[in-house]
Amino acid sequence: MTHDIGCLRAIETFYAYLDGELEDSDSIAEFEHHLEHCRSCYSRIDMEKMLNQRIRKSAQHDSPEELRNRVAELMKKF
Repeated sequence: MTHDIGCLRAIETFYAYLDGELEDSDSIAEFEHHLEHCRSCYSRIDMEKMLNQRIRKSAQHDSPEELRNRVAELMKKF
């Protein structure tokens, strides 16, 4: 039987779940069980999924060379 992890833990787990970084089947089951019972968290993850899709779609376009150069320079500082 899966117990409810609660909203706080679910929120902490959102991005790992969305990015496929949760590998433990028990953690995945607990998270999905919470989503089945919590409309608020379900709505939030649904919104996050749509946002991720839009970001991926927009990332398919080439960025201007000036922007790529600026980002490259910033990355060198790290």
